[in-house]
Amino acid sequence: MGTFNEKLAAAKEKGRPSKTVTVSLDAEVSGRLAELEAQVEVEKRKPDDGRLAKSSPLAKLLKQVDDVKAEFAETLVDLKFTRMLGSAWLDLTTTNPPRPDSISDRMVFGYDFHAVTRAAALQSGVLVEGGEERELAAEEWDDLFNLLSGGDHEQIANAVYALNEGESNRAVELGKALRAVTPASEKKSD
Repeated sequence: MGTFNEKLAAAKEKGRPSKTVTVSLDAEVSGRLAELEAQVEVEKRKPDDGRLAKSSPLAKLLKQVDDVKAEFAETLVDLKFTRMLGSAWLDLTTTNPPRPDSISDRMVFGYDFHAVTRAAALQSGVLVEGGEERELAAEEWDDLFNLLSGGDHEQIANAVYALNEGESNRAVELGKALRAVTPASEKKSD
């Protein structure tokens, strides 16, 4: 197993995890990619019956994603986010209280999810161009966020959240909480 110091040294050497998110500066391209990636996720959940064969629906969808990315490469931007120090993440979550009108903020997260993940993105994100990383100025982040689609905002928020909170059961909790407070009149009848 090793001593505490050996474990600590190994963890330090490994470094903090990161995720790269590709977003588009063109809302139509973002929408098309989001649609295709949703279809890819549905296909991935199906039983594996040769789905990686060149003629499988999954392979065809992945090729379509690659084709769209190739055709509209000039609109795509790669952003890399790295897990923050735990104390910095905690500072963000404690200084951004839940929005009173947000069920998910109040019942699941305990903080303003959007404010926290956006602030964390600015603190932990870099632009990746030609294999090189560079920090963006606050004005560049503002310009970028003003151009992004809702889906791209969600991709960034989810990546930052996953890095800092971990892949947790919060999504399951959110679904249960939202179902519990949904008025009966809004629920579909069978």
